[in-house]
Amino acid sequence: MKNRIRIISISALFLIMISLAMIGITYGWFAHGIVFTTNHINVGDLRYALSGGDFIEDDTIIVPGDNLVDEAFVINNLSPITSQLRVKITYTRVTVIGEVITPEPDYAFKNDADDHLVVTFTSTFIFRDGEDTPENEYDDNCWYYNFESNEIIAAASGNINLFSEIYYDGNKASIEYNGQSLTVTISVEVKQADNVAWSVLTSFDFSTG
Repeated sequence: MKNRIRIISISALFLIMISLAMIGITYGWFAHGIVFTTNHINVGDLRYALSGGDFIEDDTIIVPGDNLVDEAFVINNLSPITSQLRVKITYTRVTVIGEVITPEPDYAFKNDADDHLVVTFTSTFIFRDGEDTPENEYDDNCWYYNFESNEIIAAASGNINLFSEIYYDGNKASIEYNGQSLTVTISVEVKQADNVAWSVLTSFDFSTG
């Protein structure tokens, strides 16, 4: 009788371990690469420095809902002139068309119903899709900082908080993501307040594989 109970217990434990392993295989994504540029960046007379920010460590198993940001991203405006700043967020969205799993690289984050990504900004960013004005003043799919102040950033304004959370929505990202290579890229662009030409300041990239 004791042997039968022992066998049943071992079998149950084995089934639990197999189930947990299957969950890891089905829903786990393996983070292997993080790349971003140097901490001090100059674009003409515009000077910024990375004050804080990091993604989760390499070799981390992640699932939908897990925050990819370990430390909130902050940049320090050291520019001697007024400027403007915007960010563009792109990521790999995986959908099923018919019965075919279809990765969509460089899908622009708009924070709408079609997005599988969630981003928590830590400052006021307003999304513009390029269709808001007849003059097409805003480029497609960018988030503009400090909109309430006509997007003008004062000279040497100090720290600008960017974002503290980025994660895949567990209600939208499911089994089709298993085994896919995913990339999330945040491109930060700046320009002089009286200059219409935008320049890429830096980018933050998170990749899985």
